[in-house]
Amino acid sequence: MGVSDQERLTVVGGAGFLGSAIVERCLARGRGVVPVDRADRCTPSPGVTPVRADLLTDPLPEVLSGLPAGPVALSAGNSDPRAVRSWQLVLDNAVTTARLLPLLAGRRVTLVSSVEVYGTATGPQHEGTLPELPLDEDALRAWNADLLAIAAQPCPPWRVERLCRRLADADVSGRWVYAMAKRAQELLVADTVPEDRLTLLRVTNLFGPGQDRVVARLARRALAGLPLTVVDTRRTFLPVEVLADAVAAGAPAGVLNAGAGCIDLVELAQLVLDELGLDADVRTVVAPTADAVGVVDTTRFEELTGVGGAHLRDALRSFVRRLRDEPPPMGPSIPVVVPPRPERPELLADRMQQSLWTGSLKGGPWGSALTNELRERLELPDTMTVLATSSGTAALRLATVAVAGRAQPGDVAVLPSFTFAATGEYLAMLGYRLRFCDVRPDTWTLDPARLEEALAGGDVRVVVAVDALGAPADYDAVMAVCRRHGVPVVGDSAPSLGGRSRGRPVGTQADAHAFSMSFAKVVSAAGQGGAVVVPTEAVERLRSSVDWTRSTLIGEVHAAAALDQVERLDHLVARRTAVAGVYAELERADPRVVPQRAADGDQHAWVHWVARFPGVDRDRLAKRLEARGIGTKPYYSPVLHRLPWRPFTERAPDLPVTDALHDEALALPMSSELSVGEAERVFWSVLDALSDCADDPR
Repeated sequence: MGVSDQERLTVVGGAGFLGSAIVERCLARGRGVVPVDRADRCTPSPGVTPVRADLLTDPLPEVLSGLPAGPVALSAGNSDPRAVRSWQLVLDNAVTTARLLPLLAGRRVTLVSSVEVYGTATGPQHEGTLPELPLDEDALRAWNADLLAIAAQPCPPWRVERLCRRLADADVSGRWVYAMAKRAQELLVADTVPEDRLTLLRVTNLFGPGQDRVVARLARRALAGLPLTVVDTRRTFLPVEVLADAVAAGAPAGVLNAGAGCIDLVELAQLVLDELGLDADVRTVVAPTADAVGVVDTTRFEELTGVGGAHLRDALRSFVRRLRDEPPPMGPSIPVVVPPRPERPELLADRMQQSLWTGSLKGGPWGSALTNELRERLELPDTMTVLATSSGTAALRLATVAVAGRAQPGDVAVLPSFTFAATGEYLAMLGYRLRFCDVRPDTWTLDPARLEEALAGGDVRVVVAVDALGAPADYDAVMAVCRRHGVPVVGDSAPSLGGRSRGRPVGTQADAHAFSMSFAKVVSAAGQGGAVVVPTEAVERLRSSVDWTRSTLIGEVHAAAALDQVERLDHLVARRTAVAGVYAELERADPRVVPQRAADGDQHAWVHWVARFPGVDRDRLAKRLEARGIGTKPYYSPVLHRLPWRPFTERAPDLPVTDALHDEALALPMSSELSVGEAERVFWSVLDALSDCADDPR
C-alpha cells in the first residue's frame, strides 16, 4: 500500500548530516520521506526522490507547491562554530527559515534548534530556562519583522547582507551569533505554527558518521599520533541516530532539550584513547568565560527515547571504533582553488551598479580609492608609486620596463624555473633571453648563491625574483647580489599581496614589484586585475613617448571588487593562515609530507599551500584525494625549464631543487573561503590517502 501525502515527512535540509540521518531512519521505519536540499547536495537513492531547491533564491511558491501536505522537519542551516563569516550563520538559519514559513502553515512541524539559544543563562539549563543573549526577545522579534518584510522575495546574500550583519554585529564577541540566529529562527516558526503542532528540539553536541566535531577530531588526532587538547569542562552529547529516530517517529509537541547525558571532556579523551588502545598525553586548557553552554538538563528527552549515561558511553565507543575502521567522511567537493567571495556583497553590488549606470568605467572613484588603499597597506614612501592594472602580467611588464627597459639584442633576464608560465612569457615578449636559476630547498624562492653564478657573465639586464606561492623571496640577499653586479630586480609578487618580508609588507624590497589579483589570489578583482609598484620618477617614463599604461590600467568594476577585499586584507590573510595552521601538522603526522616554508621573519600570504611528497607516487595520491572530493594540483608542473621555450631561452643548467619540486610538489585546497572545519577534512583525507601509499616505492 502506498504512503499518503498526509503521512510523508518533508525533511528540509535532507542531504545534510542530520537530515540524511532522518531520511535513513524514516526509510527504516517504512515511513514516506521527501528530502529537500540544494541541487549540488541531493543525490537520488532507492525509495527517495529528493526535491532540489535553493531556499534563499529559488521562487519558492513553485517549489513548495509540489511537496506533500504532511508534516515537516526543519533541519537545514549552518551550525559551523568556526564559520568564515559570522553573518552567514544568520543568512543560513534565520533567513532561510523566513523564506519557508508559507510551507509551514497548517502543518505539524519539528524544528531542530540548539541549546546554544540559552546563551549565558545559568545551568543546568532546562526547557523553561529563559535565553540570555546579546539581544533580548523584543529586539529579536523586531529584527524578525524587518526580515519578514523582504523574505517573500528571493534573498541572495547581496540583498540581505546588511540585515544579517545587524544581528551578527549585536554580539561584539562573535560567540553568540549562531545562538541569536537560532533563537530568531525559533521565534519565526513559533509565530507561524500553533503550539500544539510544533516540536522544538534543542539539540546538544551531536556526533555520528559524516560529521567531524569534538569526538571525531579527538579520535582522528589520536589515530594520527597527534596530541589531544580539551577544555576543562563537561559537555552534553547525543548520537545522531537517536535524534534522527525521534524525529522520524514523531516527537511530541513542545520544547525538548535533546541529549543523552554529560561527560567530562578529559574523560572523553581518555575513553577515545582506551577504545583505540593508544597511549597519549591529554592536555587541558581553561574554558573561556563566555563559553557558558555546557551541562544541559535533558531528562525529558532521555525518558522519551530511553537513552542515558550508559547508552552515551556505549555509543561513543562504537563511534570511535567506526572511525578507526572507516575513512574520513565525504562531503561536497573542495577545489584546490576557491576564489574569494565579496567581503561586503551588498556594498559591492551598489558600487558596481553605480559604475555601470553612470558609465564611469575607467579612471573613476574606485580605481582611485584602490590605489590609495594599496599605498597605505604597502607602506610606500613618496619615492614609490602604485598603479592598479588590468592583470598581474600587465603589472610585470610595467615593472620591468620601468626599471630595466625593453631588451636590447643579447640582453638576458634571470628568473626561477619554479614559477607560473606568465613570468617567462612576458619577458620573452619584451625580447629578453631567459636564463633559469634554481631555488632554495626551504622557501622555493631564488637561491642567492646560484643567482651569483647566473650573473657572472655580465650580460644580465634584469633579475625577476618570484615570491613563490606567497612566500617572499630572500630580498636582502638577492638585492645584495644584484647591487654588486649593477642589475635591477623586479619582484614578481603576484601571490604575495598581504605577505611580509622582514616585518614589512612586500612591495618595497625590490626596485619594482608586480602583484596579481586573479581569481586564485588573496585579493581577486572580480577574477582579473593587478598592481605595480615602481619608482615615482619612472612613471613619466612609462607614459612617454610610448604610453605603456594606456591599455593596462584597471577598470572601475574590477577596481570596486578589489577595493572590497583590500580593505579587509588582514582578515583574508588571517583566514588563510588558519587553514595553513591545520595543514602544518601533516608533517608531524607523516614524515613524507615536506611543506614549503617562509624564511624566519617573513609572513607567507598563503595563496597556495604546497608540500613535497618524496617517496610517494604523486599522481596516485592526487587520484585518491580526488576520489574523496579533495582537489589538488602539481604546482608547478611542468617547471619552466622543461617547456619548449626556444629560441627564447638558454640551455638550462642543473637545477636539482626545481627538478625535485617538478616531481614531488602537490597543492592542497587553499582559500580565505575555507573554514577550519573544511581544512580539517582535507587534513584527514590526506592522511587517509597516504596510508594507502605505504607500499609505494620509496
